[in-house]
Amino acid sequence: MKKKSKKKKFIWLIIVLIIVAVIIKIATKEKEFTTIESEKVKKRVIVKTISASGVVEPIKTVNISSEIAANIKRLLVKEGDIVIKGDLLVELDRKTIEAEVAQQKAALAQQKYNSQMAMSRLKQAKIDYENKVKLKKNNFLSDTDFENVKLNLEIAKTSYESSLESIKLQQAYLEQSKDKLNKTNFYAPMDGLVSKIYKEEGEMVLGSQFNTDVVLNIVNIQELQVNIEVDENDVALISINDSVKVTIDALPDTVFKGLVTEIGNSPAFLGSAERSVAYKVMVKMLTKDSRIKPGMTSYTEIVTDVVNDVLSIPIQALARRKKSELNKSDDDEETVEDEEIEEKGIVWSNESEYADVVFKLTSNGSGNIYTVETAQVKTGIANNRFIEITDGLEEDDLIVIGNYKTISKVLKDEMEVKDTSNKGE
Repeated sequence: MKKKSKKKKFIWLIIVLIIVAVIIKIATKEKEFTTIESEKVKKRVIVKTISASGVVEPIKTVNISSEIAANIKRLLVKEGDIVIKGDLLVELDRKTIEAEVAQQKAALAQQKYNSQMAMSRLKQAKIDYENKVKLKKNNFLSDTDFENVKLNLEIAKTSYESSLESIKLQQAYLEQSKDKLNKTNFYAPMDGLVSKIYKEEGEMVLGSQFNTDVVLNIVNIQELQVNIEVDENDVALISINDSVKVTIDALPDTVFKGLVTEIGNSPAFLGSAERSVAYKVMVKMLTKDSRIKPGMTSYTEIVTDVVNDVLSIPIQALARRKKSELNKSDDDEETVEDEEIEEKGIVWSNESEYADVVFKLTSNGSGNIYTVETAQVKTGIANNRFIEITDGLEEDDLIVIGNYKTISKVLKDEMEVKDTSNKGE
């Protein structure tokens, strides 16, 4: 019996100790607070930019083409060569065209000889006509014979004039042949770089007056641009001469300067379910760097607006709340209007029903514990990091900047929160 009594006492002692421990734990348990991060409202410079990717390309590209059909005799450059205006680039085989020039020269000489013969016949016809006129005056020549003499003179004149026109025509043929001969040599039309060669030595080029055959092309690597496509929602914000920051994928540690020089008026492509409408924008590269090559991919930031020394906050600190809920307590019930909207399944709402809010913090004297106050604000220019505050906050106000879920859903007036950023102390 004594053993059982001692065992009962021991069990009760353990139970009492457990109860006491639970009571002590409950009594000493700290109140749980929603944790947030904070920051003071500051003045900043806000730069609004529009981002787009694109490809580097030369502003000026010249295709060196053949207008005549011939074999390539010599190719004097290779891809990547730097050339100076006037440098000889390509020689075509000239033999056939040289023979053509010689033939046209001989034909011209023949036409000149024929013209001299025609001129001699015209002189003889004039002499005959003058003699016959005298005979006619003395009635020693019949009318029929006199008309024949007149006709011979007219024929001689026409023949001579025709020979002169034949000389002009043959001269034109000769000049045309000489022009073709000159086009067998291709010279650089500008300083630049040989970017692509399409033909090899010995290969035939099939150029003609109406269909040229490209042999190579030259680009001006001193004048480069970035061809980008900008979404229709952003293109209206861009202006000619807007400054641009350009980053080349191959040169990630360097930022280059650029300038908007052209904004497309027609869409680069029509919109679809996968892509929205976009417009081409040309950005001239102002920074010169020999490492930049045509065809390199790039990332651009077009500066569309800059404001200096304005109150601003991190953009994630801004929330949108219904105006009807800003001063709503936990015990408030939904209005009849809200109930009707939910019942009818209306998903749209009037923009004026919402307000931009920021949550200010006031210390309650307990270390890093603060009380939340909702502040309606008016906003201005924004970029992807900060947004301007034009009304509703003062410099050095302490506000909540994180986390997003807490800001958008949890925080409300008079709530006590714990600042884990230590920025407010």
